[in-house]
Order: sequence, then C-alpha cells, then structure tokens
Amino acid sequence: MVESIKQLREHKGFILALAQRELNAKYKQSFLGKLWIVIQPFMFMLILTVVFSKFARLPSEGVPYPLFFLTALLPWNFFTNAVSAAPSVIVGQTGLIKQRAFYRLSLVVNRMITESINYFYSLISLVIIFIYFQVTLSWTMLLIVPLFLLQSFLIMGFMMLLSSLNVYVRDIGLATPIVTRLWFYLSPVIYSYELIGEEYRKWLILNPMTGILDAYRKVLLHQQMPEWIPLAYTVGFSIVIFIIGFIVFNKLEKKFADVL
Repeated sequence: MVESIKQLREHKGFILALAQRELNAKYKQSFLGKLWIVIQPFMFMLILTVVFSKFARLPSEGVPYPLFFLTALLPWNFFTNAVSAAPSVIVGQTGLIKQRAFYRLSLVVNRMITESINYFYSLISLVIIFIYFQVTLSWTMLLIVPLFLLQSFLIMGFMMLLSSLNVYVRDIGLATPIVTRLWFYLSPVIYSYELIGEEYRKWLILNPMTGILDAYRKVLLHQQMPEWIPLAYTVGFSIVIFIIGFIVFNKLEKKFADVL
C-alpha cells in the first residue's frame, strides 16, 4: 500500500493531466458545456418529483420531495457513474498501456478524480434547490466531507476490482450497467429508508449505499447525526471491498499489456 501511494505521487502530473483532458473532451463540442452536469440531475428531479410525489405520493420524511430526492440522487449518480465507467478504465486505454510503462492504478485514480469533479459540479443544483426551499444551515452539513471520503473509498474498491477483472472477463463490462440499474431500485433514492418495514430493513442495510444515502439526508435535511447501524455496515463493507479490489488489481495488472 505504501509503495502504491509512492508511485501514485510520482505519477501525479500524469494523472491530473489525463483527468483534465477527459473533462475537456467530454464537453468540448457541447454548447452548454459543464452546465449539463447541473442540468441533467435537475431535470431528472423534476420528472420524478411529478411521478412519485403527485401520482405515487411517496412520503418524503416531512420535507419537499425535490429536496428529499435530489439529496440522495446526486451521491447515487456519483457512485453509479464511477462504477459503470470502471470496466472501461483499463480496456479503453489499450494503446497507452502497451506503449508506456507506468503504474496502471493511475488510470483508476484518474477516473476517480474525474467523477469526483463532476460530482462537485452537480452539487450546484443542490445548492440552488436548498436556497429555493430556504433550508436552514447547520453544523451537521459539514459531515458531508467524511461521507464523501467514505463513499470515495467504497467506489475506489469497486473500480479497482471491476476495471482489472474486465480485462480478463469482458462480461463484467456488459453486466455492470444492468446491476447498477437494479441497484438503484434497491437503494433508498426515490423512497425513504424509514419507509421500509422493520422486518425488511435489516436486508436493506446489507446494501452499502443505504447507509450513505440515509446519512446524507440526515445531516443535510434533518440536521441529525446519521444512524450508526447502516453506516457502520457501510464502513466495514467499504474497507473489505477496497482491500479486495486493491489486492486483485495489483495481482492482475502485471499482465494487462499481454492480455490486451
């Protein structure tokens, strides 16, 4: 682990340059550019607000549904965008891997930085909706920093695992979007964690995103501390998946160039 950190520091310039290139390339020929990062979740929020608050009439923990939904949607998008992109992180850079000797984990870190920047941009839409509904500021909002770090730890674990496995088993890349789509409905994004009955809540906790999404709502909307049981499980799961992902990636990356 220490050696990996050292190598990543040595490749810092390469990682940042690659991240900047990817961000610029994605929005280069778009008239609105990076504004789409804000517009997309905002429009999605408006559509689902009509569907689930007006027609399905799902309870929203006593706050306006747009607030309730967007507070969970943005961190969910951060998670699913990064995880969905993971399988192509290595296989999408075949030429670079074959032509240049560098620490392959740099590519995963680069993508993580790119998705993090996109996430920060998307938070502008949350600030706008908070101002519109006059959400009261609270010290608990500062807890989004450790929540972001925890979520990043979880995401990195999945990204290392999926990006390395997909080099050898391409089915990973085909299955990931299907799994993340199903995962969306099994996560408390459009509905409240508290809406689930006690007998089923213990199963929902096994989803590592449950603790994170519920925690975001607690600290941002209710000025409360997160529930420790689902969050504790998420912490434990994140540590395990990070270690597994790190070990698998470093074991498999030695033959990436040969397989690709």
